[in-house]
Amino acid sequence: MDLEYFKQTFHFSSDVTTPLYVQLTAYIRVQIQAGVLKPGDQMLPENSIADVLKVSRTTVRQSMNCLVEEGLLIRFRGKGSFIASQKMRRNINYLYDFTNDMISLGAIPSSIVLHAEVIQSPPDHVVQALQLPQGQRATFYLDRLRCANGEPILWEQTYIPYWLCKGIERYNFENASLYHTLSEQFSLNLDHATETLEAVILTKGEAERLNCRPKVAGYKIRRQSSLDSGFSFEFTASLTRADRCLFQFDLYKNPTANKPPVEIQRHITLLVPS
Repeated sequence: MDLEYFKQTFHFSSDVTTPLYVQLTAYIRVQIQAGVLKPGDQMLPENSIADVLKVSRTTVRQSMNCLVEEGLLIRFRGKGSFIASQKMRRNINYLYDFTNDMISLGAIPSSIVLHAEVIQSPPDHVVQALQLPQGQRATFYLDRLRCANGEPILWEQTYIPYWLCKGIERYNFENASLYHTLSEQFSLNLDHATETLEAVILTKGEAERLNCRPKVAGYKIRRQSSLDSGFSFEFTASLTRADRCLFQFDLYKNPTANKPPVEIQRHITLLVPS
């Protein structure tokens, strides 16, 4: 969309009860839904829109903020605003592997490792979840940001009993898949997992990690993974923005082998940088 198209197709309503920024937001939303503005397209600069429409930049900024909060726009510092990709569906009724799932969605997965170390005293909730006995509480701790197309999607903190995977701290998990490494190098094969989901408000520090404003809604996902023996070998706490991840539950009155009691699907909005 260029400025000339914008100028010809958008006009403010004479309805004074509808704020200007609301009208502008609605117009841009329709252009995105109609495919005029496509995922990855760069949005016109705010000052250019303000000049063409003869409104204040504050009005335009309010509109852009609304679109960002709706997940329709994404801002990249120093580059501008871009149209976000459409929400993408991922079935999590089956075991979840971020790397493989992002590839299956056509996204480029990557990780930023913040910490990877062996800790002697994990948090109490981790000790309880993994049932770590006294004297065997050394744990491999992996703290990383999981990214799709270069944009943070999940902030994950993973704990694994160190006696199961001695030497794992030598691996570079910015490039390697954790589950693949556990399987191939340590013969630890994930069989099943239990996840809990909690709605939260992101703190300033959490928002900085996920490249968003503080005090926005998010999801905290706690995952406890087990081997086929039933032994719990992994605890992961993940955090994601609510506008980037949507959960859908399909419920059946009479579950069968082909129709599980609850089918869970996670929709992830992947961001498209320039």
